[in-house]
Amino acid sequence: MKIFIPFFTFMFLSAGVYAAGCSTVEEMDTADTVASSVKDWSDINSFFHKFKECDDGYIAEGLSDTIPRMLAENWNTATQLKAMTDKDKSFDAWILNHVNTTSASKDLELIIKNSNEKCADNAQAFCQKMASAANQALQALKE
Repeated sequence: MKIFIPFFTFMFLSAGVYAAGCSTVEEMDTADTVASSVKDWSDINSFFHKFKECDDGYIAEGLSDTIPRMLAENWNTATQLKAMTDKDKSFDAWILNHVNTTSASKDLELIIKNSNEKCADNAQAFCQKMASAANQALQALKE
């Protein structure tokens, strides 16, 4: 019994190390490797479908840096993201969730600028959502 209680306590406390759906260190390591190597919206979409359960903690923070940076620096690819989010509303919500206060202010400001100045005619609603998420994050950073 003396061994069981510390073991149970250790197992219970170490469960918090993993994101809700990641059950092994290997899963977290793989998710981290994939998240760290995304280069385009296809990679982001692939991560979402394979590892969204691992989107927590430092992995989520990294994605909240990467996704807004990609939007800010590669706005010419936003129509690719729009096509993906149009097909998958849960992916759309997940993307918007990563435009947040963890993101760099300069990226958030550029997302707003790009949304207002460089939005394709058929992407007005998409641009409005991105600008709104970026604006909310900037406002929260100022509070």
